[in-house]
Amino acid sequence: MKIGILGSGSVAQTLAAGFVSRGHDVMLGTRDAKKLAQWQADTGAKASVGSFADAAAYGEVIVLATLGTATLDVIGQIGAAAFAGKTVMDATNPLSHDGGELSLTLGFSDSLGEQIQRAIPDAHVVKVYNSVGAPLMVDPKLPGGPPDMFIAGNDAQAKQRVTTIVEAFGWGVVDAGGIEAARLLEPLCILWVDYGVRTGTWNHAFKLLRG
Repeated sequence: MKIGILGSGSVAQTLAAGFVSRGHDVMLGTRDAKKLAQWQADTGAKASVGSFADAAAYGEVIVLATLGTATLDVIGQIGAAAFAGKTVMDATNPLSHDGGELSLTLGFSDSLGEQIQRAIPDAHVVKVYNSVGAPLMVDPKLPGGPPDMFIAGNDAQAKQRVTTIVEAFGWGVVDAGGIEAARLLEPLCILWVDYGVRTGTWNHAFKLLRG
């Protein structure tokens, strides 16, 4: 598959490496392609770099790995048509660091996942990878066994496609429902970070136990 990833930070690069290791072709979309020249050389022939618009056009599946505060602006720059009919993996969170504390800018009656779906109505948005740090996103190794990734989206086929990807990356998957369930999943980021701050460890993830 061809994967277009919007973003160039640790989440984007970690997921890109995961896709390449599974035989997929990846393009990272960024405002500054030069800064990724070494990454591209290190990752190999299946990796490429372009603009945000280039990556969106390239991907059969698109991953949103931009800052949450910038995501809607990036989508607006590209245009909704570039996303039409595609599965869009939304790994963003609506985070603010105002006052030195991490908090959500949305909640209760709306979510960034829903705003993204409204901005690209002909795409199939699936909230995923928003509740764990980049180092654990691919092949997580934890004493309790494989953790679970919670996902949310409106399209069953898109969620199945994302499930296949996430399982190939070493995770279990829990379907939390439609994209409105992003209102529940985005706060999990705060819980994940808060636990890390209080314990001084970042090697943790969530798991749903079923009886």
